[in-house]
Amino acid sequence: MMRILESQAPARQTATDTIQTLSSRLSSATLLEDRRAAILGLRSFAKTYPASVASGALRDLIAALRRDGEDSDTIKVVLETILMLFEPDEKSPEASDEITLWLADEFTQRQDNITALLDLLESGEFYLRLYGLQILSHISTLRAQRTQEAVFAAPLGVSRITAVLDDKREAVRNEALVLLVALTPTSTELQKVVAFENAFDRNFALVEGDGGLTEGSTIVQDCLSLFANLLRLNTSNQSYFREIGGIVKIRKLLLAAVEQEDGVDGVSEWMKPQRDMNVWGLLGVIQLFLAVGAQGTMVNQQAFWQTGVLQIVLCIAFHPGFNSNVRAKSLQTCGDIIRGNQGLQERFGDLPVQLKQPDKPTTNGHQSPAPHEKQAKSRKSNYREQNVIESLLELALEPAPLALFDVRLAALSCMQAFVEGHAGIRAHVLRRAIEGHKSGDDAIPNMLTVLLESPSTRSNADPYQQWMAAVILLHLVYDNADTKELALKVTEGDADNGEEVVTFIQSITSNVIAGVQHVEDERALLGYLMLLSVWLFEDPEAVNDLLGEGSNVQGLVAAVKIANISMPLVAGLAAFLLGIIYEFSTKDSPVSRTTLHSILTTNMGRETYVDRLTKLRENPFVRDYEVLLQGGGGGLPEVFFDKTFIDFLKDNFSRFLRAIDRDPKFEVSIVSNGVQKGVSRDLVDNLRAQVEEQRQSLEASSTELLQIKRRLEQEELDHRRTRESTTVELSRIKQINQSLHENHEDEITRLQQGFGRDRDSLLKSHEDELHRRRNEHLSTFENAKKQHNAEIQQLEQRLKLLEQEAARDRAALIQQHKQELEEVEHKSSNARKREADEIADLKRTILGLETNLKKAERDHIQDLETAHEDYKGKIDALEARLKRAESRAGDAESEAKRLQEYLEKEKSGRKDVQTELEDLLVVFGDLEAKRSTDKSRLKELGEEVSEDDGDGDEGDEDAEEDDEDDEDVD
Repeated sequence: MMRILESQAPARQTATDTIQTLSSRLSSATLLEDRRAAILGLRSFAKTYPASVASGALRDLIAALRRDGEDSDTIKVVLETILMLFEPDEKSPEASDEITLWLADEFTQRQDNITALLDLLESGEFYLRLYGLQILSHISTLRAQRTQEAVFAAPLGVSRITAVLDDKREAVRNEALVLLVALTPTSTELQKVVAFENAFDRNFALVEGDGGLTEGSTIVQDCLSLFANLLRLNTSNQSYFREIGGIVKIRKLLLAAVEQEDGVDGVSEWMKPQRDMNVWGLLGVIQLFLAVGAQGTMVNQQAFWQTGVLQIVLCIAFHPGFNSNVRAKSLQTCGDIIRGNQGLQERFGDLPVQLKQPDKPTTNGHQSPAPHEKQAKSRKSNYREQNVIESLLELALEPAPLALFDVRLAALSCMQAFVEGHAGIRAHVLRRAIEGHKSGDDAIPNMLTVLLESPSTRSNADPYQQWMAAVILLHLVYDNADTKELALKVTEGDADNGEEVVTFIQSITSNVIAGVQHVEDERALLGYLMLLSVWLFEDPEAVNDLLGEGSNVQGLVAAVKIANISMPLVAGLAAFLLGIIYEFSTKDSPVSRTTLHSILTTNMGRETYVDRLTKLRENPFVRDYEVLLQGGGGGLPEVFFDKTFIDFLKDNFSRFLRAIDRDPKFEVSIVSNGVQKGVSRDLVDNLRAQVEEQRQSLEASSTELLQIKRRLEQEELDHRRTRESTTVELSRIKQINQSLHENHEDEITRLQQGFGRDRDSLLKSHEDELHRRRNEHLSTFENAKKQHNAEIQQLEQRLKLLEQEAARDRAALIQQHKQELEEVEHKSSNARKREADEIADLKRTILGLETNLKKAERDHIQDLETAHEDYKGKIDALEARLKRAESRAGDAESEAKRLQEYLEKEKSGRKDVQTELEDLLVVFGDLEAKRSTDKSRLKELGEEVSEDDGDGDEGDEDAEEDDEDDEDVD
């Protein structure tokens, strides 16, 4: 029986089948409750079976975000399910990176999906905001660029995320902060939008709300990360940050950290690690404003100086309450603030620092408290005021534990920034060092004294003392002829007391050779060699100084051979120095260039020279210098070179690799301070030969010049002879000219007499001509006068004729006017007659109407009604006739006015015509009055009045008469 029941039992449903069923239900359900139940079922499988749930229901889950957005409970379950898909169980067989990447791609392929997640931020629900931000963070981690583009393109996408920073709930606010950090590292446009959404002020508010740098937790680090993202290589955001007073707020945060450290209670030991991390991060933010060569670096440097940030950072740098990493970062930041800015470099050198003396030994930069000593501190601790440059030199050159190596290296970097690009400061620092070395009363280690100390007398406990002194001096003489010249004057030994005088270069070269022989730590030796290489480059005088001690070259060659195995870097750098010495040596050097080349090729060999240089270039400490960590570690730091020297070595490596192959007869031409140093000897010989040739040519030219002078004297003698003959000829010509002049005067007299006779004859003929022309003019005038009189008579006759014609025309016009007046009078009389006839007709019509009215009283009432209707029509016709009559009367008035204007021009007959017109107007007025009276009577009798057929005929006759009147008027 049991077997039968077992065989009939349904098959067990697997998790995959269940997920498929739930996915199908989610996609097909129409009721919200059904969809929510399906989502709850999928959520239970999401952790363990992320691939199955994602492949079957992810798109429906995303669609639910848009479809069921009003139901917060459903949206919450959807978000939890999606989060589980992004964070599956590590033991799940379906968990893989491909699943999460596929999820991120599914969200970022459509803008609506990201917009739906951003819409959740508008809700005030805690979990909706939190889960939405977490999902966006996951997507941004997996597909950063697509997420940045989608958020930037979404309506108010950046504004919504930034606004969440004001949320009072810490979890939501922190998640928004983390998301912004993930979105802003690369996109410049997104960084600008976030910055202008008041992100800086909100970020500062978060830092202060979390307790500032001292009490702040990892939230402060996230805020600093956001600051870094928004400000890195973004000049626009940096300018905006300055304008809103961000640098002042940075100063406020740093000052608060220092004041809390110096306070009575101080800072608890357990808080210092996090505090130091926060301060270190803020210093890193400051350095973002100070990128070398950036557009706004100079402005930013001035801002940090003017707001006092530099002074506070300098205080932190020398404060023992902060760990070595923070102090090193502070010194680097100080160097960045003044680097390349000559004005700030000069003012920086005058700053004092307060050196706080620790009461107990330091461990990793922190003061170790006594076991039973309270942590209370006093502001009146031991302070010692000292110039900042002296403090930096003391920090760098004073032997110290390895734990402070990073601080010493940062102090060295700050010194480099102080002297970089400022020749005056370089010379001043070197001059002070020389004076201190000569006097021997420096309170701090002197760089020159440290370098000149013999290896046998100094302690090897701190090899970096010589290394740092050499690097400082390297930066003072690098590419500066003035400081090189100053340093060349430094000597050891008193010649007056019979001591051997040894120059500075010879002394440190001897220290290198002695150090190789005694197997000294290579760090100090590398410092010496770096200094010598930079100093001797393009400086023949310095090269000659070194070659003044003949054993130096042999010692360096021996160092190349001996140190190859134990100290390969020293061997390579010694070979490099020998290449520089040979490159810039001359024929007149203490060891001639030819001899030096022979030593290098014979004692060392070309192959050895090339091999040492090649290995030096391929050494990881040189090749990978830019990517290696330059700092302290657990043991002795592996810091061997300075960045400036590495750049110098890589730039000139190829040149000095080939230097040994250059002919010793050829000297390199160098221009230093406008003076050329070093030339080719063959070139000098050729120039001398050319000078000799020019001298011989000059002698030949002198001989030729003497011959030319002789020819010139002969030509001058010939010229004198020619001039004498010319004088004789000239006197003859003058005699001829005088005789011609006398003949000319006689001719003039004769011509004048002839001219007088001609003039008299011309005057006489002219008078005769005038008399003749006067007579002709008089006769012509008389004739013209007669002709004029005749014309006047003709014009008078014509005028008389015109007057007669005018009289006739005037008489004709008068006659015409009389006729027109007669016609007007006739028309007026006709009009009066017609008006009289019309009045008579109207009287007869009235009498007839009265008769008809009496007759109509006897008619049947039906006839009266019919007649009444007919009469109404006739009344309308009569009114139309009256209107026409009024129109004609208006026309008559217009005609009368026209005639009146015409008659005004004619004086005769005007009064009679005017009288007639006035009479006519009176008649018209009487007719109008009569018509009104008749109309009133007809209205009073209108109900009982009837008309016969004769009325129509009379109306027709009246119309004909009206037409005739119109024609007459026209």
